[in-house]
Amino acid sequence: MFFRYVAFHYLKNMLIILLGLSGIFTGLDYLMNGSGLPSFNIKVLYAFSRWEEAINLLYPLAIIFGGVWTKISFIKQNVIGSFYALGVTRREFFKPFLIIGLLVYFVVVGLNFTAFAKSNDRADMLKKHEYSLRKTEDLFFKYSNKYSNNFIYIGTLLPELYKLENLTIFRMKNHKVYETLTAKEAWFNIHEWVASDVTKKTKITTPEGIKLKIEKIPVLFTLQDYEPKILKSIYSDQQLTLTESLKAKTLLDAQGLGTGVIRSDIYSKVITPLFSIALLMILIFRFPFHARYMNIATTTMQALGGTLFIWGILFALQRMGMNGTVNPELVIILPVLLLWAYAIYTWIKADSRI
Repeated sequence: MFFRYVAFHYLKNMLIILLGLSGIFTGLDYLMNGSGLPSFNIKVLYAFSRWEEAINLLYPLAIIFGGVWTKISFIKQNVIGSFYALGVTRREFFKPFLIIGLLVYFVVVGLNFTAFAKSNDRADMLKKHEYSLRKTEDLFFKYSNKYSNNFIYIGTLLPELYKLENLTIFRMKNHKVYETLTAKEAWFNIHEWVASDVTKKTKITTPEGIKLKIEKIPVLFTLQDYEPKILKSIYSDQQLTLTESLKAKTLLDAQGLGTGVIRSDIYSKVITPLFSIALLMILIFRFPFHARYMNIATTTMQALGGTLFIWGILFALQRMGMNGTVNPELVIILPVLLLWAYAIYTWIKADSRI
């Protein structure tokens, strides 16, 4: 009965705050950009995409603010004093907040394995009036396999059609191009790209000098595991779902390429939001249980201001990790671990009874 009572009020308050914050975010963005959208359906889809983006960004704040609101209202009504008088411990009082907060966290993280994670890209696409198949042009990147080191140029990538056009592969040896393969188009076939009617040009050294050998290859298999959407997202700065991010990290690791941006994106979706549970734990245990021991207005403002300050610092560190200026483990994971260390210390030091 106690658990359901606290959990109900906390979940209600958290959802009200989450809907309010996301609604303000969506409304302000729509006021700035909605007039440029052509039709009612596009406007609704744009607003919904921005709302999804706002939820993904702001739900950690809702977890904290909902807990603060719930405890302050309980203090005003002397509910907490009644709980403690009935033998409820401080740790038992926190359990509903912990379980509901973790439940919301896991739900949103689960949504990031779906197209929910790409809501920002969808909104930007609608804002730019791009309603048809999107294409990416002029991709150039390194690709290595067990046979050679290559550089790849793709004239046009059409991920929705699993197709690319104007493919050129530059094969390297001793930092020099010794062979090129070109094809007008290639198609993705489960695990790799298949190009047909490929023109192969190879430099051959002979006693008379360097000659160019040209031959035709009926079929060429290349770019193993480079799925179209992952290929587009990695090299054109598009959002990835968590599933795609994990695949992209594995792929880039195999290529010996830097994965700082991918790791930062994964940590920002999985690790950074956990600060909300730790900070909620600290605030719940640090708040007095009775109004006579605190100035409610001052305490509330300090809690909200401190939360926004910590959130802003973590967000800035997250951007530093994504820019590749600092190791993402250092600027994303370490601060959250330090905050959790203090939260666990607060949990351990909490009195069994008030």
